[in-house]
This record gives sequence, structure tokens and C-alpha cells, in this order.
Amino acid sequence: MPKKIRILLAASEVSPLAQTGGLAEVAGSLPKAFQAMGHPTTVVMPAYRQTLRLRAFSETVSSLTVMMGGQEVAFSVLSGTLADGVPVLLIRCDEYFDRPGIYEDDGLAYGDNHDRYAFFCKAVMAVMARQPDPFDIVVANDWQTGLLMPYLDCLGPEAPAGVFVIHNQGFLGLAPASMQTRIGLPDEYFGLEGMEYFGQLSYLKAGIVYSKAVLTVSPSYAREIQFPEGGNGLDGVMQLYSGKLRGIVNGVDCQAWDPASDQFLPARYSASDPAGKKKCKLALKEEVSLPPGDRPLFSMVSRLTAQKGISLLIEGAADIFKLGLDLIVLGTGESWFENQLSALVERFPLNMRLILGYDNELAHRIIAGSDFVLVPSAYEPCGLVQLYALRYGTIPVVRAVGGLNDTVRDYAGQNPEGLWDNGFKFTQFQAPALARAIRRAAELYRTEDFAAMSQRNMLEDHSWARSAGEYVEVFRKILGPSD
Repeated sequence: MPKKIRILLAASEVSPLAQTGGLAEVAGSLPKAFQAMGHPTTVVMPAYRQTLRLRAFSETVSSLTVMMGGQEVAFSVLSGTLADGVPVLLIRCDEYFDRPGIYEDDGLAYGDNHDRYAFFCKAVMAVMARQPDPFDIVVANDWQTGLLMPYLDCLGPEAPAGVFVIHNQGFLGLAPASMQTRIGLPDEYFGLEGMEYFGQLSYLKAGIVYSKAVLTVSPSYAREIQFPEGGNGLDGVMQLYSGKLRGIVNGVDCQAWDPASDQFLPARYSASDPAGKKKCKLALKEEVSLPPGDRPLFSMVSRLTAQKGISLLIEGAADIFKLGLDLIVLGTGESWFENQLSALVERFPLNMRLILGYDNELAHRIIAGSDFVLVPSAYEPCGLVQLYALRYGTIPVVRAVGGLNDTVRDYAGQNPEGLWDNGFKFTQFQAPALARAIRRAAELYRTEDFAAMSQRNMLEDHSWARSAGEYVEVFRKILGPSD
């Protein structure tokens, strides 16, 4: 019988305890899949103010310290569980984490984020040293936990193996060179072949260089980050370490996202009984006060940032709304995009609705009630919205980048043998290209193929079980033969 692997997953945000994006979804769901496969998994994250307000946690260790630039910083460790009994440890240090936001407040990033997450990584190492049973694998996620990889490397071959997961290479985790004394590693870790980045330090680069394996969240994104257009200045580093790089598409929490049991929906449905989807559409249009009528309903559930391709929608709005469709946008982000989208609602009051902010229950109803979901991203490491849409029989219209390219197969395009079309793709990051893809989707809406595609999509397997299995393959490869 294969040996059980003891896993520690470290992340700066974990759903439902703290969340700003897809990282939290992964960190909250992937450990459950590891546990279901028989691999004991513990999650560790900071104890943010908002996290402690959610529920009560037990104090496991009352007083530990780590050195930060010659000064002792004290912290405590709290414990609790995630769904399905996955244990979670919280690093509590109010000096660093008792703040209104996770990374920022009122749109401004905290100026000491590089110090906060250097401390977090040191605290995680201190907590690991006190565990009665050592971990085999430490999975670190994005720049906030990148320093765990050199800290593990510094311990030598007896340390747990470090696996670094890049969810978005657009964030390098830069710190001034003066952080060297607070990070507290030997000098060789700070050179050009280590974490140095144009006179600064990059925690993301540290994770890449000193891990045993580098994973990212789709095969296409693993290729894209090796080139200047997607590498964000680290494409040369990614090419150098391509031998340990692998892309694994994210999965979906099939309990949280299931149209047959979703308590947020006005009607439940499935591939074998899809009638409830039409009821969801009618209820959604009534909820957001869209006029009745049998028009294709498109939606976007997204952060309103340049990465997400919001500019394409704004620029192409006139051509898009000529197609006779309705559009709902749910999200929050940069004020310029929020203002421009608000202006669009004024131009197209009968066909567009904008809900600023994020409402998880409404997100479920929008994805269930829409006919199509738009994901026109400039780049997209994986993307989760299109996976939720597929599961809910909502057809994705996406730009062919990253995980969007890997999970969506273009209607009437060249598909892998044995697989059906499940959506629409466009390549150029231009408003006319988006409008053409939307037009093709709107034309499908009036045909029999629309309902058939919607039902087929609900049968696809995008569960975490498959993706977690690929992670474990990587773990076993770097751990070597078991006893």
C-alpha cells in the first residue's frame, strides 16, 4: 500500500476564513481532496481580524517567538477545522494581522506586507519544529509564502520537501534589499542566483528557486510564464527551472458548487433534469429588474481590474448590445472600471445591470441563471468562474489564455479527439474579437445545439479529486521510493 503523505499547506488566505480571490478557494478545497485520498493535511494561515470574528478558535500554543532583525516577535497559535474536518492552524500576531484588510485598506496596500509575510513564514517554520509528527511535504502558495522554500532548503535533506504553487505570477512579492537582516538567511540566498531581483528581493523568485517542485494552475499558464509576455520579468528564471515546473488545472468544490443541491438557487436542476435552469433565469432577471423577454443573458462575475479584460467590454459595448442581449456584471475593483461600467448602465438601461461589491449567494444565482458567462481576461492562470459555469450548464465565452484555454473548447473549433465543444474562445485582446465571440454565442442561443451543449457541460468532471491526484504524483516523485 502506498505510504500516506503528511502535508502542510501554507497560504495567506483560505476560504471561508479569509478571501480576496481564487487562491483562497484552492487553499480551502484542495486539502479536503488530499484528506479524502488518505493523506493527512493541515492548513496554516495568518489570524486576521476578520478571521477571528468569524468563529472561535482554540489557543494551542500561547507564546512562541521568532527573531526579526535582532528583535523577538511573539505570537500564538490557534487551532480549528475547515470543512470535512481538515485541521487549520492560525498564526496570531496582532501587530501584523489585526488590521481592517488582508493585504490593503481602502485600496492602498500595507507598506509592510513584505515584513508581515516574512514573519509569517518564520512563524510557520517555528510551528513545524514543534509538531510531534514531521510533515513530508510543505505546499506554499504565491509570494506570501515563498520564503518557506529557502527556509526549508537551509535545513538540509532531512527537512520536509517544499512544493511551490504559483497562482498568479503577476505579483512578485518584492521587498527592499534591507530585508536581508530580517529574513535571516545566509548571504548566498540573496544573490542573483537566489532571490535578488534588480536590486530588490522577490519572494516569488525565492519560492521558484529553492523549491523541489514548482506547480502552477494550468498547463497553458506553465508555458506562458516562460516567455516575456507572461513571465512578468521572471521568464528567464522559469525557463531555467522548467524541468521542475508543471501545470495542474484547479478543481471545483463540488459540494459548494452543485446546481442539484445549491441552497442559494430558487430552483435546483441537473443534466438529467435541467428544467430548473430556466426558472433560475427568470428569477434572476426579476431580482435585478431586467425587463422580461427571451434574450440571451450574459454575465460577468469578476474582479474589476485590467487583468480581467473589463476594458474590452467597455470599448465594445455598442457593438455587443446591438446583438440583442442582456448583461449582468457583479464585482468590485478599480474605481475607473467601476465608473465606466456605471456609465454603460446609463447608456443601456434596458439591457445591463451592475452590482458593485461581492455577494457569494448572488454569484451562485447569477452563474445559474445566465445563459453565458464572459471571461475576457488579458491573462488568466486558471480561472474558476468558467469551471463553475460549466458545472451549472452556463456556456463560457473566454479569451484563449492560461487555464481558460485548457478548459474551454471552442464551438466548431479543432477539439481533442472524443471531446465535445463546450464554449467559445477568442485570441486577440481586442474589443472586436470579444464582440465576434459574443455574436457567435448569441447565434447558438437560437439553435438546438444550445440546450445540448448546456446539458453536456454539466457532465464534465472538474472535481478536485482528479487534480489532487496529479499533485500527489508530484509529491511521490520528489519524495522518492517509500519504505
